[in-house]
Amino acid sequence: MISDLRKELFDIFAKYYEEYGIPRLCGLIDTLFLFEPVDTEGSKWTQRAISKKLTDLFPDGKFSVSSINRAIKINEKYGTVLKEGSHKTGYTYSATSGIEMISKIFEGFIEKTDVCINELNQLLDKSHDTDPTLKKILEEQIFGYLLYNQILEKALNFFKEEFSKMLPTGGI
Repeated sequence: MISDLRKELFDIFAKYYEEYGIPRLCGLIDTLFLFEPVDTEGSKWTQRAISKKLTDLFPDGKFSVSSINRAIKINEKYGTVLKEGSHKTGYTYSATSGIEMISKIFEGFIEKTDVCINELNQLLDKSHDTDPTLKKILEEQIFGYLLYNQILEKALNFFKEEFSKMLPTGGI
């Protein structure tokens, strides 16, 4: 049985993820890992164990192994979940720490924005100034994304500095 307060935390994170276009289930999985870093047997989580635990916690929800699989892939992409194992032995999953999780999310946004900037620059090079409207749009978008990445990098560094002050060792 889950307390109403804990259930509320699950809901807060699930809604937060949804606001960013990430499936609600991804937030539920990450929240589960915050409360229970390992499954009931003391092992790293498997997709089947995640499905069973979420079904036990939220009987009205639909947590098939295939939906867990899709959500886990998204969580891996954002760096909130670590995967170990192989196709033959099976995979297990664990959460990254709070600082790692948020850092990975920032780093992922920065990395994906860099890819976009590179592709926009390549398109700008290909255009050879043949389309002035396209050139203007590309230059504005590149400039905006460069600023966005600078802001993300500053925010990431600030976050790491502030978080390190909270840790007893003073480091991350």
